Amino acid sequence: MNWLKLVMAASLVWAVLAGGVMSWAVAAEDGHVKAVIKHAKEGITHEKETIKHLEEAFKGSENPHAMEALEHAKESLRHAEMALGHAEEAEYPAKKQ
Repeated sequence: MNWLKLVMAASLVWAVLAGGVMSWAVAAEDGHVKAVIKHAKEGITHEKETIKHLEEAFKGSENPHAMEALEHAKESLRHAEMALGHAEEAEYPAKKQ
């Protein structure tokens, strides 16, 4: 059952990442930057919830794969927050045009 939880949680993390990458790929300076920022913020919120659930699911677990999955999720969150910061910086030049 723990493996099922691990697979489900990992799938959710990858789905959030894939959605973020796709949003970033279609962003341009023609007004899509705001939409990307909005979706990135939603994705970060979901990823934080995922991490919380992973921590609860793996509480007391000594499974190295579970702990590695949790660390990857946290690293992914840090990257998503950095990407959001860059997107927010990109929004300002788009507004000045």
